[in-house]
Amino acid sequence: MNLFKLSLLALLLLSACYVNAAGVSPYLPINSNTILENEIERLGVSAGIPDLTKPYNLATVVHYLEKVKRSHPILYRRLKHALKPYLASLTLSHAKLELSHGDNAKVRPNGRGYTTKDNATLSLRANWQAADWLGVYLGAEISEELKQPSGSMLSMGTDWAQLDIGYKDYWLSPFQGSAQLLSTNAETLPSFSLSNNLPIKFYGRAFNYEVFLAQLSKQPVLFNDVYSNNKGPLLSGFHLSFQPTPWWTLGATRIFQFGGGERDLNAKTIIKAFFDPRGADNDAAVDEESGNQIASISSRIYFDGRLPFSFNLELAGEDTSNNKAYQLGNTALTVGLYFPYFLADNISLTYEYASWQNGWYTNNVYQQGFTNEGNILGHWAMQAQHDSGTAAPGKSHFLKSHWQTSWQHLVSVSIRGAEHQSHQYDDYWDIDIDYSFPVNEHLFSVGAYFGKDNFGESFAELSISAQWN
Repeated sequence: MNLFKLSLLALLLLSACYVNAAGVSPYLPINSNTILENEIERLGVSAGIPDLTKPYNLATVVHYLEKVKRSHPILYRRLKHALKPYLASLTLSHAKLELSHGDNAKVRPNGRGYTTKDNATLSLRANWQAADWLGVYLGAEISEELKQPSGSMLSMGTDWAQLDIGYKDYWLSPFQGSAQLLSTNAETLPSFSLSNNLPIKFYGRAFNYEVFLAQLSKQPVLFNDVYSNNKGPLLSGFHLSFQPTPWWTLGATRIFQFGGGERDLNAKTIIKAFFDPRGADNDAAVDEESGNQIASISSRIYFDGRLPFSFNLELAGEDTSNNKAYQLGNTALTVGLYFPYFLADNISLTYEYASWQNGWYTNNVYQQGFTNEGNILGHWAMQAQHDSGTAAPGKSHFLKSHWQTSWQHLVSVSIRGAEHQSHQYDDYWDIDIDYSFPVNEHLFSVGAYFGKDNFGESFAELSISAQWN
């Protein structure tokens, strides 16, 4: 299978059909702009955005923003202003410099591999809308230890089929605090992605899809009883969601880790793994295993009324169960509530709970499992298990609240906790406090991050940041 030829063919097909549809659109950063992301989450509930994954596409946000122009005029005006940098055809849409001082090299949850020992980080995004069908987007996440081109990509196509080539972030979950399958916990992956940037309407229902192929870092891969790190594994994914009603979105996602080391790549192996995961993995000999698969079914329900909220639910599986391909094994359950206006128009509240069985992110073929550059690709709470070579059951809690004052200052507080059913781990907790305030067109923040990890070691970090929009 020649990935370059397939990608080139997709580019030609998409460039040939752009004239009959709207064009491509940039993505809005995730885990980068606290105020903007909080406003978009509010819009998601108020307008019923049918997306179960992130990053949000600018075209989707602009489309649904018009739906709240009369019902939520304050939200409409604030988002309209915040999105201006992203709407220009050529612009530096996002720039953020953060200076911090911390102790102990603690990997920050969902922080693209950054640790509390990074004293300076710089985040950049720039957009060039060269044509309706062509976008050139540049991005970077830079620290003393890591330099990654997150957000840099070439996009071609239409609103129903946008091809992204580059370093796109993936967050395959409806939740804010964690993503069981794929999150921003590890460094951004180089990838090819095909998706719609506006919901596809079919028989009055909104549909979203995404397929992607990404390159993972090298790790020891077993083949012929020998581990080899000759080449890194690949990661493919498929997501599909639809709205049975305007207030309910259902989705399904599959992630497949394959190849690497001395293992051959062929289309037959991938097709068999997709349609017969039990036979391709669980019942096959080690050298005949197609790779490592995980999957999930997710749901988001919007409730309107005097206290609007969304209820999110996801059931994920690291394996199959009862020798049946359609049953998930080693399950992980995540549930969450999000209140965009919690008892007041300027307060939002999120609570999410996750529990998982054993076996997550480990595999007999891939020595480091479901990781990139040593960091877990999914739920941040299982990073400690990976570092110590175990895969125990456990659970996590996530609580976050935003308080936005009348003069546009924002206080953000998040609390995380995690427990593992193993005597070798202590209970984990952390608190992240951030105070942001605008000055002209810029945003300044001061923050504190502290807690205790699964091995009983305390950590703390103080930070200040300046953000240009």
